[in-house]
Amino acid sequence: MITRILYDEEAVAYDAVVTHPIQTWAWGDFLKIQGHLVYRLGVFDKNKLVSGYTINFHHLPHTKYTIGILQRGPAIDADMLANIKNIGQKENAIFIKIEPDLIAKHIDPEGRTTDINPLPEFPDLVISPKVAFFPHSFIIDLTKSPDQLLADMHSKTRYNIRVANRHNVEVVEDSTDTGFEKYLDLLWLTTKRQGFYLHSRSYHQKLWQTLKKTGLIHILLATYQGKLLTAMMFFAIKDRFFYPYGASSDEHRNVMASTLTMWQAVLLAKELGATSFDMWGCLGSDAKPSENGFGFHKFKQGFGGQLVQFVGTYDYVLNPNFYKIYNLVDKARWKILRAKALFSKASVY
Repeated sequence: MITRILYDEEAVAYDAVVTHPIQTWAWGDFLKIQGHLVYRLGVFDKNKLVSGYTINFHHLPHTKYTIGILQRGPAIDADMLANIKNIGQKENAIFIKIEPDLIAKHIDPEGRTTDINPLPEFPDLVISPKVAFFPHSFIIDLTKSPDQLLADMHSKTRYNIRVANRHNVEVVEDSTDTGFEKYLDLLWLTTKRQGFYLHSRSYHQKLWQTLKKTGLIHILLATYQGKLLTAMMFFAIKDRFFYPYGASSDEHRNVMASTLTMWQAVLLAKELGATSFDMWGCLGSDAKPSENGFGFHKFKQGFGGQLVQFVGTYDYVLNPNFYKIYNLVDKARWKILRAKALFSKASVY
């Protein structure tokens, strides 16, 4: 096996071996537009590309240092660490954050766990104090029939689907520029209302412009009496389907438009040939009503997916002294961002 940096001409071969949307070649192009340095590496068995991953670096303002990120790539191994260390040193990285797309455990409704994959055991890795993806998610098995999927749902979720149908809520796919702008407008209003931190409108617009022709993105819109109530964005890659973003109006919540939209997404995913539907993130098995995001967690849980725990987030530290300083500064920065989000929420009312 050899690993090397890939050429642009190898984009199609690379996309054939990656299985997560943020590891695709197009996502790397999007990161470049954001000003990140992007490296795509391919693992070859003789002359055949058998695996690959993208690592990107962003500069810390007013310094010569960078931070590396390798999210939702393959399992960590010694060859990967050696290669990203060499690149990280070249780019003056303080550390490289690694979040493999690898499930560690299945968790049943009683909180009992079944081990699926072992945690990484490399002495140079430390458990990261800050995650990018939630360490847990619900994953729906789409190999089941629609009737079985409905049977696996929480009874309240099934009931809410019927409520939406009785109110003649209409859900359509509109993966066009117009559909995207409707989705983004509603997303922006939802974020302000709920006090969440969100990337800029420009970020989302550039993501759409870069990925819209790849077939990765699907947008579903739900209307009631001509008014847009719910908008959701989904990613489809090979036999996997993902739910990264969603937005909902505060009006007519009694017609359960969001629940019907998600059910239609399940049916769309099956139509596209997906065998699994990853909800992108949720709380853990001990989730409490007082926790931020509990309502969203319960919404996702209602669709009957398997609760999983990923192997986690690790930092490959290349500069220990600056790593300590960075974490202190970053912690303060996020406190400020959360305060701004709460202020924006207050200003809506």
